[in-house]
Amino acid sequence: MGMLLEAIARDEATNERLEPADPVRVVGRVVIHGEPLDFRAIAARAIPRDTRFIVFDLDRTVHLKRNMGELLGWELSAAQTYGDARVAALEAKRGTSPFVFDWSSPLTVLRYMLRNVRTWAVPGLFYFVWGKLAHKSPFTRRLRARLFGREPIRAVQAVPQTTLLHQLAGEPLPRVRELARRVWLRHAADQVIDADDIAWLRTHCPGVRIVIASASPQPVLDMAKAELGVDDVIGSVVEEHAGAFAAPFWLDRRFFSAFARPRRLAPPSSLLLNSSHAKIVALRARFPEMFERGARTVGVTDTGYGEDHCWASHFARLVDVNSDTPFSPLVAATSPLEELHSALPLTRRERDARAAGDKTFLDPRRRDLARRETRVFDAPELERLLASELARARALARSQRAQASHVAQAVEALRLETARAVARVEHLVALYNSAVDDARDALLTDLRGNLTALRDLVDLRTRLERPLAELGEALARELEGARERLATAHA
Repeated sequence: MGMLLEAIARDEATNERLEPADPVRVVGRVVIHGEPLDFRAIAARAIPRDTRFIVFDLDRTVHLKRNMGELLGWELSAAQTYGDARVAALEAKRGTSPFVFDWSSPLTVLRYMLRNVRTWAVPGLFYFVWGKLAHKSPFTRRLRARLFGREPIRAVQAVPQTTLLHQLAGEPLPRVRELARRVWLRHAADQVIDADDIAWLRTHCPGVRIVIASASPQPVLDMAKAELGVDDVIGSVVEEHAGAFAAPFWLDRRFFSAFARPRRLAPPSSLLLNSSHAKIVALRARFPEMFERGARTVGVTDTGYGEDHCWASHFARLVDVNSDTPFSPLVAATSPLEELHSALPLTRRERDARAAGDKTFLDPRRRDLARRETRVFDAPELERLLASELARARALARSQRAQASHVAQAVEALRLETARAVARVEHLVALYNSAVDDARDALLTDLRGNLTALRDLVDLRTRLERPLAELGEALARELEGARERLATAHA
């Protein structure tokens, strides 16, 4: 499924076009900020006053190590089991835990645990293995690229993202929004960016437009827009019908809903999993002026597992915050990127503890944070420090370009065949939604058969592009190595 959605959603126009003789260059300037700071102090240094657009990610960017979409899924599981009123009554006892255990009713606790296992065990294990564990070694990363294609992180993340949309299907949207708001308020102390910071940015950058682009479901983004006061939001979307989400068209045994008859299915044309390159496609469609030559656009993201590394090919300036996988100082030669910043913004809880005189004010989740000074690298120094990494990255990029040219005709043929298969699925979904109950089972069987054929086409494309995926993974590791090289420079 992840491979399917990755192939359907990919817009080739957003992929880096490495046409110059030297397809990779160093960025103009890199600033690695030292000690954790208030977000406004970081923004004053990293975001120019003439900035026209600021694009924020949401999860783990606005909150330290919190994913609002994931937390919404757990909140919904509790509400579906215990009821909204009982979950609200247990609020004070649970702290920031995503789990709710009402031990006054052991049988209900058992139902709650079984619901979570049924919904999340397989998708959760899949993501843990291929998203988290596989990221830890070159061998497993190469294997992941072979299995899941040119954007393996995006393909793997699509599984829990689609699981959440299946879980939300049929729930009244006002209820979903209220649950999202409850999650937001519960984790307010973990915010590193709040409404006052957004208001300050408008003073710092007169006339700026502020947008959040995230993979979380749109109701979470709508709530974030209201809470933060940004201008616009773009999240993962699926068809709405009668005040609720329809179930994603993809029916897979990794999603429990595949064993039931959905009340309504969302067609492929209505589904957007807003991650990686899909964010860029959506932003370009809504704000084409954001990417005009000379436009001052700043991106701010935690870019977990490198999900948003593609931003480096589209924005003039980037700030990675509280990131385990910061942006690389090596970028495509065609990139407009001028400057990179890496920073550690403080949470509301940390700021309050510091103001109270607590010398141990840092969050325990930062316990491995080493003290460091701010370091600044300009282009000549980067070229000197990263000469070996730059040479290897250029060689890999040239090989990737040659390989892409070699398979281009076959890939285009597969793309057209896949588009026809998607159109068949679209037609079957429309028939299913308009059919009476007696006819739905046969249509559902037909739909599953077409989805199998569609997945076979995507698997074929993945095999065809496997050399490209392996080269891409090697290049990604080289870019990451260049960033790690800076961590020890000037130490």
